[in-house]
Amino acid sequence: MSRSTNKAARDLLLGMKELPDQGGGWGLLLPRGSAPAEQPPRAHGAVQALNPAYIQFVPHASVSNRGMGLFYGAWFLAVSALMFIPGTAGFVVESLTNGGEDVVPGLVMLAVTFLVIICPFTWAYRSARMPLAPPVILSRTLRKFYVWVDRKRGWMVLDYDELHPAVFRSAIVTTAGSATFFVLGLAKLVPGTRRIADQVNPAPPLFPAERPEQVWEFIRTYMDGTPDALPPIDPMPPLQDARADHARMDRLLLQDMVDEHHRLKPGVFNKIYTWFWGGVSYWTERCALWVQRTAPRPEYPPELREAMQWEGENPYRTRAPTAEEQQAWTGRLPHLRRRWLAAAAFSTLIYGSMFLIMTVGA
Repeated sequence: MSRSTNKAARDLLLGMKELPDQGGGWGLLLPRGSAPAEQPPRAHGAVQALNPAYIQFVPHASVSNRGMGLFYGAWFLAVSALMFIPGTAGFVVESLTNGGEDVVPGLVMLAVTFLVIICPFTWAYRSARMPLAPPVILSRTLRKFYVWVDRKRGWMVLDYDELHPAVFRSAIVTTAGSATFFVLGLAKLVPGTRRIADQVNPAPPLFPAERPEQVWEFIRTYMDGTPDALPPIDPMPPLQDARADHARMDRLLLQDMVDEHHRLKPGVFNKIYTWFWGGVSYWTERCALWVQRTAPRPEYPPELREAMQWEGENPYRTRAPTAEEQQAWTGRLPHLRRRWLAAAAFSTLIYGSMFLIMTVGA
């Protein structure tokens, strides 16, 4: 899903102060503990790595906002510099050469120019260098979720056995169309109440509603079942290789709009959405993936780092990547390259034209 769906999902969950005691229009309560499963376990691309010690989930929260901050901050910085610096410099030089009669207005103009430039610079710098949350970890050994919240709060540690799972439903409407999506939310409740104290969303927004429920059953089976009861997880594009950026954008942002061969599925909506999103957000998402590779990250707590160690063979299965997936991860899959390079050109044309109009016209 796109940045908008991730934000809408967060808004939906943060807006719910209490977890209803039965399903309804808001979503669905899921079985927990020893309650029988109603769906088979499936990972649906939510799992980056899996072994006897822990699950590492695919990063999906807030990275798009960081990419937007870096791109738009740098873009407005460049526009502001070209629009204001030449005029301010000329005014200041003129005020100094005519006997200093316009020194005060010149200083005011200089201060305004400084503020106009420093604001987008700060936005871009903070977006690029603020600590970024590491992937969510579920420790099988400790039976706890570890989620980085922010620098003020630090690590949120949630006991797996105390969490109440639910599928939250929401809809988003954009100029490219509308879509309904579903989020797996695991809520810790205030004792004796239905009030939500904390929660973790380990998987990205999914569709249809059965998918987040199947991810929950995958988690339940991993925690209390045997490795042979779990299906193989799909291999995911590497997080630290820039050549895999387009493949990651396919899997994390377009999801079911592309098939297992990274080809856009037939349908007018798929094409309109991809081109609209590509034109508006291509460079912000590329910046987001760059931030995800380079931003500083807080270390996992010592007890988690120790619990993440394991020895021997890994009994949990990962499907072997296809030849097309390997090509996509190294940036050599022709039709994937063509589609995203066309989107990059379209996005460059949009922002480049706006840049020229604002700077040359000024």
